[in-house]
Amino acid sequence: EIPLRLVGSEMCIRDRINSVDDMWKKLANGEFTADADTIAQAKEDISDNGYWGVSQTSDRIYDFAMALSGGDEEKMQKMKEAVEKGFKEATKSWGKDLPDISSRTYDAVMKKFDDFFNKNTTASDSDAE
Repeated sequence: EIPLRLVGSEMCIRDRINSVDDMWKKLANGEFTADADTIAQAKEDISDNGYWGVSQTSDRIYDFAMALSGGDEEKMQKMKEAVEKGFKEATKSWGKDLPDISSRTYDAVMKKFDDFFNKNTTASDSDAE
């Protein structure tokens, strides 16, 4: 069991948690409390320019995929599929649709992948001429 208090946070879970999935479901349902400073910091962190905001998070996900694939198109396709699978698993653990910021992050990552594939297709088409 995970203790009532999350380590390193002022966030409290009201009930005991038996699994990580239970934790995500409790968070998704708002079954926690947080002090004003924690809430303010969280809002800043997920803002447009925040470390956990859509732009920076989607950049980190895409950059990680690019680093692992070395820019190889077939490997990038596998990375895209892995990201899709990861978001599906996260949704399952969350117990309902992910928050809007997660959906927007997913869309931003998928756009980065699409831009990569479109750029490579355009470059291949140019090379063939």
